Amino acid sequence: MEKLPGGLKNRQKDVPSNPPKASKQLEPLLEPYNPWWREPQGAWRSGLPGYRRPVVREILADLTELRQMVSITGPRRVGKTTALRQVIAHLLDHEKIPPARILYFSFDDPQVYGSAELQRVIFDQLVERTHGKPGDKTLWYFFLDEIQRLPKWELYLKKYYDLGYPIRFVVSGSASSPIFRSSQESLLGRIKDRHLLPFSFREYCLYHFREKTEFVEILERHTNSRQLLLQGRGEEAVEYLTGLHSALAPFEHDIGRAVVDYCREGGFPEVWALKDPVRKIEYLMEQQVRKVLYEDLMALTQYRKPENVLRFFVYLLAHPGMEINMSTVAKEAGVERRVVDDNLPRLEMTDLIIRIQKFSHKPLRVRQGNIKCYPADLALRNAVLKTWIDFSADPTTMGLYAENLVAHELRKWPEAIEVTYYREKNQEVDFVVTHGGNRYLPLEVKYRKAPVAAASLRHFMKKYKLDFSVIITREREHQFENGILHMPLRYFLLTN
Repeated sequence: MEKLPGGLKNRQKDVPSNPPKASKQLEPLLEPYNPWWREPQGAWRSGLPGYRRPVVREILADLTELRQMVSITGPRRVGKTTALRQVIAHLLDHEKIPPARILYFSFDDPQVYGSAELQRVIFDQLVERTHGKPGDKTLWYFFLDEIQRLPKWELYLKKYYDLGYPIRFVVSGSASSPIFRSSQESLLGRIKDRHLLPFSFREYCLYHFREKTEFVEILERHTNSRQLLLQGRGEEAVEYLTGLHSALAPFEHDIGRAVVDYCREGGFPEVWALKDPVRKIEYLMEQQVRKVLYEDLMALTQYRKPENVLRFFVYLLAHPGMEINMSTVAKEAGVERRVVDDNLPRLEMTDLIIRIQKFSHKPLRVRQGNIKCYPADLALRNAVLKTWIDFSADPTTMGLYAENLVAHELRKWPEAIEVTYYREKNQEVDFVVTHGGNRYLPLEVKYRKAPVAAASLRHFMKKYKLDFSVIITREREHQFENGILHMPLRYFLLTN
């Protein structure tokens, strides 16, 4: 038996060169979705971008190292299907998996979606066509897209996983579907979830500057600066930032422009391809707002007035990063309090809103009261509020957006137990990252040209006996003094 570079098993001699036959109805249904069966190097690859998001590498590692099934979730149109196809291409090219052993299918296919009879039998037929039996060493790879369209899909996965069939399942579904989330929970312990969000600023730059080899290589050498921040290694952080600043000097103008463009265009790649701002707004409103609020959430809640949820959502978008009270929100948005209470968790679940709780020295205590909310992607705010303009000259807007970008990054830090904000009397700290016990990293965002005040940070550091904190700045040169690291926004976003 040959062992592949990634640890995947390859037994080509045991596998027929053509896919095994199943029902006459099934094969014509599958063939268009699996062009590599006939042409492994065919035209289907032309639509795959050269840039691969980190989730592709993560899924490949999961397939090698874990027995569990893998799911990839996230908002609509962030590239989940593209990521699956890039994984398939890697399996073909680098792991030398025979094309016949890789199956892809999307359950939003109208022939299946519209047939209750076919829905009832298709999963069993897909497994039967492999002729595999529990305990076989020859692995098959099933990539099942939009699986939430199949009723009781989680029961089929659980059945064949528990029986030990030689199939590695990779499934994808829209996290904007609460129904998908609730079904996925029944597979806890059996499935590893990879949540794919819109492109981060680092990914945005790597994608747009992918032809600039030197830039890409610099970023590949400078990753994970958060470890220096979490460990409070201020002097080392300055040394790290000095080297980064010197290396990126030829690209400073491009990066500065990219910050503004990213604040406007957001992290949805299909938006970038549209030239007309009106079409960008229409696309985002249709794909990311109306379909989520009027289809996904309404299918779950069956509200008679979904426009009330939209009104609440618009209110949150208009007040990013502002401390708000639920009763006040309901009154000012013109909706009932229950609309706010019921739908804030759902807006979070569907990746439309980020909620930040107020800091408590007991971080795991259930808290009620004031919160801060941020749009999960700035392009959504720009589309809904019709602010698709160059706002780089507006320091207030850019300050709000800079704080929003930092919130995006912090919520993805795997070490963070909780990300909160601190407010006590006249003292406020934008973010506090709790990363174990009484270990806190306070951060302030000061995206302005004026001198930076740090009274609130010093107050927090003194109160909780901390010797390190961070100020995210606009243009001020990086430095470390009195326990406070000044770090330009662009470097914070590019190196985490």
